[in-house]
Amino acid sequence: MKTVSKLKTAILYAEAMYDGAKKAGDLDMLYADTQGLEMASAEDIKQLSAINNPLITASDRVETVELLAAKLRLSQSMLNTLKLLAENRKLDLLALICRQFTQLYQQKHDIAAIEVTTVTPLTAAQENKLKTKLKNIFKKEILINYIIDPQIIGGLIIRCGTNFIDNSIKHKLNALEQLMKGTK
Repeated sequence: MKTVSKLKTAILYAEAMYDGAKKAGDLDMLYADTQGLEMASAEDIKQLSAINNPLITASDRVETVELLAAKLRLSQSMLNTLKLLAENRKLDLLALICRQFTQLYQQKHDIAAIEVTTVTPLTAAQENKLKTKLKNIFKKEILINYIIDPQIIGGLIIRCGTNFIDNSIKHKLNALEQLMKGTK
């Protein structure tokens, strides 16, 4: 299957998941499930991918999905989605579908997913100040994912969609080096 068609398929499944969960009234629970699946153990995900094998019967695939859903305490909406994916041998698209669903949910609920890279973890006061400033900039609810990277030496790197702010010391040193070489 081509990458483009995989993405289109994932978007269709994500939209169907969103609409179904909205009608069932467990949209927030499904959102939490997609976040949980992204953090699920590699062994659990490997087990899901393995049942795409054509030699495994549809009923065995569905049974395996039900056991995994019970183990991970997934909502009925997510279980229904996993069963459908298992029946259609599309479990290999699960991660992509979850990403598309997350993006759709965040877009419709006015949530900005922001990635902040720092050298060391921020203090509670620093986190609160950063979150307040980002809320004022983006005019949305803020969901921050922190990444620790000692290579940036100091400062912050902030990514939100296509917005990118690199206020790291490493970036400033690289810019200064380019200026001193006369290539800038």
